[in-house]
Amino acid sequence: MAGNDRTLSSHDRGFTLLEIVLAFAVFSILAAIALPRWSALLPGFRLTSAAHQIQSELHRTKARAVSGNTDFRLIFASTKYGVERSNGISWQPTGESKPLPEGIEIRGATVPRLGFTARGTPTPGTGGTVKLCSTTGGGRNVVVGSTGRIRICKPDSCNGTC
Repeated sequence: MAGNDRTLSSHDRGFTLLEIVLAFAVFSILAAIALPRWSALLPGFRLTSAAHQIQSELHRTKARAVSGNTDFRLIFASTKYGVERSNGISWQPTGESKPLPEGIEIRGATVPRLGFTARGTPTPGTGGTVKLCSTTGGGRNVVVGSTGRIRICKPDSCNGTC
């Protein structure tokens, strides 16, 4: 049975224990260099995420106002925001309250309530800015213009303007 006598070449044997230990050591060194840098980047990622979250929520609120033919607005607190609906006389909470990512807070909102009419324009006197700050002092502003345009800008500091 000469067909069963096969010799293994060095390619067919796999890795030696020494090769595996060396690869693990190199990986550990690279991870030790990269992890502190990665953790320094997380507050910036959270800040950008929070700004996009507020911007998306404002777009959604604007669309709800137009589709529902009634006024809607967002009310802001330090680490969360909620939605209110107008019944023509007063504002009623919709029960929706959403938190911001960890380490992000709202500071110095020039208008603590940003809303939209049934036409998609800001409710009278509510064009304004929501200032988001991270624990590292970085900032992003979500700005609602008088025409209803919603944009994000990056100020020089947490409480800065842009």
